[in-house]
Amino acid sequence: MALKKTISLKNNFGLENTFQDAYIKVKSVSGTKESVTAYVDYAKDTQVLAQKGFQFVPNMNGQNFIKQAYEHLKTLEEFVDAVDC
Repeated sequence: MALKKTISLKNNFGLENTFQDAYIKVKSVSGTKESVTAYVDYAKDTQVLAQKGFQFVPNMNGQNFIKQAYEHLKTLEEFVDAVDC
């Protein structure tokens, strides 16, 4: 599973680059029953453009933590236009 959307990232010179149809993929999750961090790769054409971590409180009776991470990401403003792919 992954998400797809157009993203904008700043480069080392502070300039913003836009990548259409970039993939957002949860690479790993770690944490406890109180807090989980999902580590996410932003990629385009198999090249990783950026990485970022997002925290959420897991549902211990819910689906696996990776699925929960994707569901959490879709609730964030940053991913409002993302689609499942």
